[in-house]
Amino acid sequence: MFRWIVALAANVVGLAWWAKVHSEDPEITYWLGPFLRRRHLESNLLLFLRDLQLEGAQELTTERLRRRRSEPLTYLGHD
Repeated sequence: MFRWIVALAANVVGLAWWAKVHSEDPEITYWLGPFLRRRHLESNLLLFLRDLQLEGAQELTTERLRRRRSEPLTYLGHD
C-alpha cells in the first residue's frame, strides 16, 4: 500500500515510470503505470504484453516514459 501511495505521489510531480503500449490490431493505446522504479515497470510490462497477446492483440509497440499521467488509461484509435 505504501509503495502505491509513493508511486501516485511520484506521478503528481512527473517522476513516475509509465509504459505506453500501442496495438495495431485492434487499434488501441494502453498506459501501464505508475511505477516508482523502471525495473518494476519492466517486470509488470512483460506480464501485460503477454496478456495482450493472449487476448489477440497484434503488432505491439512500447515506449517507456518518465512523466505525469492522468486518466484515461486506454484509448481506442490514435491518441
